Amino acid sequence: MAEAAADDAGPITFADLGIPQGPQLQESLLGKARSIKDLERKEYVYTVVAVLTLVVTTGFTIYKISTVGRDNPDFTFALILLTSSVFGIYYVVHGVLQERATEIIIFSVANFAVLMYLIVNYAAGSKDDIKLARLIIAVVLCPFLICAGVWIGVSYHQSGNLIFRTVGASTELQRICRTVFFFFDILKFDLQLAISMVLLIVVPGKLNTEEIVVLSVGSVLCLAWFVLGFYGMKYENKIGAIMFLAMSPLEVAYVIYKLVKTASVMQRFGGLAGSTIVCGVIALVVRILVVIAAVLVIRSFNKGLKQKAFGIEEHQTGNIINAEDPGSSGAH
Repeated sequence: MAEAAADDAGPITFADLGIPQGPQLQESLLGKARSIKDLERKEYVYTVVAVLTLVVTTGFTIYKISTVGRDNPDFTFALILLTSSVFGIYYVVHGVLQERATEIIIFSVANFAVLMYLIVNYAAGSKDDIKLARLIIAVVLCPFLICAGVWIGVSYHQSGNLIFRTVGASTELQRICRTVFFFFDILKFDLQLAISMVLLIVVPGKLNTEEIVVLSVGSVLCLAWFVLGFYGMKYENKIGAIMFLAMSPLEVAYVIYKLVKTASVMQRFGGLAGSTIVCGVIALVVRILVVIAAVLVIRSFNKGLKQKAFGIEEHQTGNIINAEDPGSSGAH
């Protein structure tokens, strides 16, 4: 009788086992992501408030850049805020649609750092209506974005719903997917810090030839390192991964160079130089995390993640460098 009742009830589903199946993922410019209509109310509110705040802040920042001279430290800080806003919009939209806990947490940390900077900048520097308006917006909205971001980020990490829908029920693939996503997210943060370091070292005044050369070469290396790391790990390319790790000391040397150059102007640009040193130290810590995450990702190569999560077949790795067949060429 029990067996007959079970047959009448139909096959056991994920819901019967208490496993959330959730909405189907769709392919987009961001990769596999949820549709906007599938977001929960708290995610809608968080995303709208965050994007509107960043857009308004960007408007104030652009106005500040256009009204202060390049010899004013506020010019450099405005460029940093503009960079932070651009990355922030990406972190919020991509982080919510792909349930990327690390990106949402990074955005929360960045909000706290920006809030502290705006308070110190207004209290210690020159005062005007634009600075005051920007500070008021930050004081009102940043605490909400920080708390809501941590709440949503933690919930993403604990549930792992999107990762489950991406790679299936395999706990091994879920673990690898978490590691790869963490690497991608921290790599993007590393790029943001690298750009900020380039902007911070351009202290008020005329750059000499040596600084122009070093900044130009360093900027190219930062971008090349990011692209090599992102696609090398995504396509599980061993040659690309080894090149990525081999270039790591170059970036560290670049950051150290900028810290040394900053120390030489500490007396003239105390606030700006201090911010550069803090940013440089954070950049070095994040770089260490990137390298550690990269090693963990490399150890998980060839276990099926690229096929399951990114739809990449073996022959597609020729788009970069085919580690298995160096003579092949990607045609996709």
